[in-house]
Amino acid sequence: MDNWYIVQCNPNCEKKAVEEIRRAGYRAYLPKAGRVIRHHRTKQVSIKRSPALVGYVFMRFPAGAPNWYALRQCQGVKGVLYCDGRPYQLARELVAGLMRAQRALDYDVKEARHYRLDKRRGVRQPLDKALVRQKFRPGTLVRAASGPFQSIIAEVQSVTSKGTVKALAHIFGADMAVEYNLMDGTEVLDVVSEAA
Repeated sequence: MDNWYIVQCNPNCEKKAVEEIRRAGYRAYLPKAGRVIRHHRTKQVSIKRSPALVGYVFMRFPAGAPNWYALRQCQGVKGVLYCDGRPYQLARELVAGLMRAQRALDYDVKEARHYRLDKRRGVRQPLDKALVRQKFRPGTLVRAASGPFQSIIAEVQSVTSKGTVKALAHIFGADMAVEYNLMDGTEVLDVVSEAA
């Protein structure tokens, strides 16, 4: 049987449902999306992968008649999605396309995707510094939200190995090199649109 079914899960039980469905001998797939989070207390940055479709997973029975009773007995499973009185079936190609998209990191937010792609290519760097490099590429116009360079527009020249941003600002009729320290959280830069 090549068709997949959409299984509805109990709240926050997607991972548990997938484990139980697999333990029962069926195939299960849980699409996940990566996003960047900052710990509220330690301020440490990390990538968290969570379900892309909250409350749902995909499953497929092996060849033969589907055993709905065995599926319903799996912990975390609420039921199967129905349409016109029958379990709704998805074509195998559709689920395979979802799996390929997840492997290509299409579900991840931009920052997490760039970091994970760099990691696949062998570029090893701390996540917080990688995020600074992604956001503040050379040529980007920035403005400090606070501090001595507040409201002064500057052009990013480079990002240092310690995670600070070196920029060139036009102050009092002359170009002046300025450096923004982003790692300690004391200064935050806003990216300025080209129209500004």
